Amino acid sequence: MVDYELSRIIMGIMMKKLKLGDVNHIMTWVNDPEVVKNLQHFNKKFTRKDEEKYVKKILASKNDFVFSFFDKTGEYIGQGGVHQISWENKLGRLSIIVKREYWNKGFAQEILPALTDYAFKKLGLHKVWLMHWKENKKAGHLYKKFGFVKEGALKDEYFWQGKYHDMIRMAIINRA
Repeated sequence: MVDYELSRIIMGIMMKKLKLGDVNHIMTWVNDPEVVKNLQHFNKKFTRKDEEKYVKKILASKNDFVFSFFDKTGEYIGQGGVHQISWENKLGRLSIIVKREYWNKGFAQEILPALTDYAFKKLGLHKVWLMHWKENKKAGHLYKKFGFVKEGALKDEYFWQGKYHDMIRMAIINRA
């Protein structure tokens, strides 16, 4: 099993290993439909008990590494992680969730390289991938800026607000 760094300061954000107490932070965004619409079960109302169960599952997992992110003043800004790791293929899925009040302030631009760095340097992965809504051009631009390339479009992948939506899968390969 790969050891975690308990916390790191990277480019003005602090990245801390997920802990059960972070449920208090997660509850501040987990039922905001605009924030969680990229999650597969975004139509469900999550309870504290649901989140505690989920965090315990993640903490026990050898295929998911999740972090809480804080700004330089210690304010909680969101979560991010490397999930669904296939160790034999050395690949994993990235996730980034930023609380709505911190959108458009550059935090995703700091979290993304921190997670990619962790996936490649600490976990030894060869490739990481992520998905975004086809309509979310801003996300696609950000991921491209950091070296991610489009691998494909997933037609009618998510059903949200009464209609199906396409998702774009993007990935980056560790060339080091």
